[in-house]
Amino acid sequence: MRRATKIALATSGLLVAAAAAAGLLGGGHQAADSKVLVNRIWVDNLPTRDTDHFELLVIVTEEPVGMFRRSSSFEGSYALFRYELGDGNKLQLLFPQDKSKHQVKYEARACDVKDFDYCLDLTGAPRGAKKYLSRKEWELEGGDANELQHQLDEWVEQNVPHAEE
Repeated sequence: MRRATKIALATSGLLVAAAAAAGLLGGGHQAADSKVLVNRIWVDNLPTRDTDHFELLVIVTEEPVGMFRRSSSFEGSYALFRYELGDGNKLQLLFPQDKSKHQVKYEARACDVKDFDYCLDLTGAPRGAKKYLSRKEWELEGGDANELQHQLDEWVEQNVPHAEE
């Protein structure tokens, strides 16, 4: 496995471990379901080089938790949040690190943009992009933290360019 790939995968592993340690995974209440928004990997763009940054958003229903992540193959940052889905396409986000709360309006829909199947617009989010894209095959199947981590690792391996050793 390439060195940059190992770094990217280790970073993803740390995210799930951090979420578990913070009590964000497991034992949560079942959030309302929005079929297009949740249990899917969203990106603002697909990088073409290993140094290109991209924004990633994941929102999981089984564990009312999500993650904003900005990264390339060599660096990155992330923020985990708890959430509640509300009426009128609204999300209430709680960031445990700084205890900040944010109301975010979203519009998730099927679309046909540059080989993507879904579009997501966010208004009021304190992090991440304002527009995201996803594909049908990027749906997360749920499961425990290890299974979700495995799915994210596979996605990174297939979609993010890696530097040659």
